[in-house]
Amino acid sequence: MNLNKPAFWDSKRVSLWAILLLPVTALYCLILAATRVIKSSKKFNIKTICIGNIYLGGTGKTPLAIKMASLLQDKFNLVIVKKEYSDQKDEIAMIKHNCKVITHKSRSSAIEQAIKENYNLAIMDDGFQDEEIKKDISILCFSSAQSVGNGFVIPSGPLRESLDRIKFSDIVCINGDLNPELEEKIKSYKEDIKIFYSTYHLLDENYFKDKNYFVFSGIGNNINFLNLLKKNKINIGDYKFFPDHYDYSDHDISKLKNYALKNKLHLLTTEKDYLRLSEQNKKNIEYGKIQLIINDEEKLIKQIMSYENN
Repeated sequence: MNLNKPAFWDSKRVSLWAILLLPVTALYCLILAATRVIKSSKKFNIKTICIGNIYLGGTGKTPLAIKMASLLQDKFNLVIVKKEYSDQKDEIAMIKHNCKVITHKSRSSAIEQAIKENYNLAIMDDGFQDEEIKKDISILCFSSAQSVGNGFVIPSGPLRESLDRIKFSDIVCINGDLNPELEEKIKSYKEDIKIFYSTYHLLDENYFKDKNYFVFSGIGNNINFLNLLKKNKINIGDYKFFPDHYDYSDHDISKLKNYALKNKLHLLTTEKDYLRLSEQNKKNIEYGKIQLIINDEEKLIKQIMSYENN
């Protein structure tokens, strides 16, 4: 889904639009509640770690899933499972660059395939809202910068469901700077929840230092990528944002390249955007490879392994 999030979703002030959309939000929440009642959860004969979110997009689920796979690969025969979406081939390609992945039209079928292939751990990239699967461990991702937005459920706000669903998770991973206010809000729903922090680091940052860039991206929170580049003192002449999972046409790329050439700028994008481009369009476009670093990494692994005996 190519989603261009409206500005009022992240506004600290309650927008008139958010209020006007509340009847639709109420209907959506009613449907979610009914779905939970109707559907029954199945426990699979494989360990499952679900990496999900409540805030819609840009919370770092996929990078965390990849990171968790690297941290646990010496303890489990593991695979990442992901539901197939036609507009998320970039994320699947990114996972394949780093570890094994099984995709299917349903997560349940992907997990069943993992069992057939003798894996003993399935890391779910997304699926916290999937009621058909009983997860062993649920990790929720938040962005420190975006927090919970305006606090409303879609379409009045950026939340996929009510924040009280936090109580059904085990661990929260906040990407970005320390955010005591967000921690307090999370713990108001589950006091004993374990909270960890992660940060993105730009690899080979010195390679980008002596150039001027025209930055473009189509990810969940484009501003976070731009801020990371600024933090690393990358020279940014201009930038253009696209919706998450944007399908770049040849015309789009031609316009970007012409603008960059005219203004004597180099083109720079994210790894996820780069993987979305055709081989022809990748020419003369650089991408910033990002590494996810988890604070208290060993503590997080111990926490996850402690559930092994449950």
